Parts: sequence; structure tokens; C-alpha cells
Amino acid sequence: MVLERLLSGKRNRKQPMLIFFLSILISIISLFISYTVFKENTGLFTVVIISLIMVPFMNTMMRYEEAETEESGRNEGFFKRHGDIILAYTALFLGMIFAMSIVFVILPDGVVEKVFDQQVAEVKLIQGKFTFGSQFLDILANNFSVLMLAFLFSFLLGTGAVLIISWNASVLSAAIGLIAKSLGGISGIPVAVLTFIPHGSFEILAYFIGSIAGGLVSVAVMR
Repeated sequence: MVLERLLSGKRNRKQPMLIFFLSILISIISLFISYTVFKENTGLFTVVIISLIMVPFMNTMMRYEEAETEESGRNEGFFKRHGDIILAYTALFLGMIFAMSIVFVILPDGVVEKVFDQQVAEVKLIQGKFTFGSQFLDILANNFSVLMLAFLFSFLLGTGAVLIISWNASVLSAAIGLIAKSLGGISGIPVAVLTFIPHGSFEILAYFIGSIAGGLVSVAVMR
């Protein structure tokens, strides 16, 4: 099991750059497998495969994080105490976005429609909500519900929120890809990313906190 040897929750949880590059590799492999085997629902199964690969690693990492926190006995703030695992989640998320955004931009439009059809549909749905009606309250309610789901999934399944985070990464990748293509392709990706940083960074951080909190509570309860 090559991936199992590469992914070690104990060894790699303090190596965000390694997690970033492994996330890129896993995302590309998952896209290839999904497109080859599940042509009708490639986008959805890509997220599922990424989650299946990453959940055992993240669960192990969460157990070591909780044990280290308990052993240290230091009364520190959340971000300082769990900085390593926040960086690990960030590296995982950014790796998925990097890989899927590049793939979205370089693939022909006909292939993109098959690979990212669910994600593009979700982007258009979000754009519709943002354009019409009480968009601020709708977006706020949606973000809060995702935060609660991230906490609940992690509490019940250890790091089950990886599925939610992977899905959000794939949707964001589609949004970035759509903007980048309209700006000329690969060169448009930095501008596309910048359009989401002001509001997206805080939203994503909230998901990470919900996921980590749920996972740590789950580990503590099981112990």
C-alpha cells in the first residue's frame, strides 16, 4: 500500500508542504479513477475517493493531536494549541484546489462538463442565490449549516468532515476554473483566486475549526 506508507498521521502531521503535494497527487489520481470508472458522476465520486484515502490519515493525525494536547497540559489558545492540525487541513484543502483548478482549466470544455458537472451546477446555484433575494442571509445560513455539518460529521466519524471539505474544495476549484478560463486560462488563476480570498478565507477557516473541534471531541469521548 504505497499511499499508506506515504501518509503517516504521526510522522506527517507537522509537514504541511508534504501534505500539500500529497493532496495534489491524490486529487489527480482520484479524478483519473473517477473519470475512468464513474463517467456519469465523476465530480461526486472524485470527492468520495479523496475522502476514502484521506480519512484514515486524518483520523490518525487527530488521535496524536489530542494525545499530545493532553500530555502537554498547557493552557493555550485554540490556534496555538492546534496550529499543526490547522496547517494540515489548510495544506490538504489548498492541494485539492490547486490540482482541480489546473485540471479544470487545461481540460477541453466537453471533458470539463462531464468531470465537473455537479460542481459547475453548484456554482451556478450559488451565483443565483447571490444575485437574487435575501442573498446575505441565505449565504450566512448556508455557511452556518456547513459549519455545523463539519462539526457533526467529525464528531460522529472522526474526520468525516473531510468529505464536506473535499466537496467545497471541488466547488471552489470549479468557480476558480470558470473565472480563469474567461481570463485566458492558466494565467487567469491567480486573479480568480484573489476574488475569493476576502470572504472565502474566513469561511474556510470556520469549516476547519468546526472539523477539528468535532474530531477532537470525538477522540476524547472514545478515550
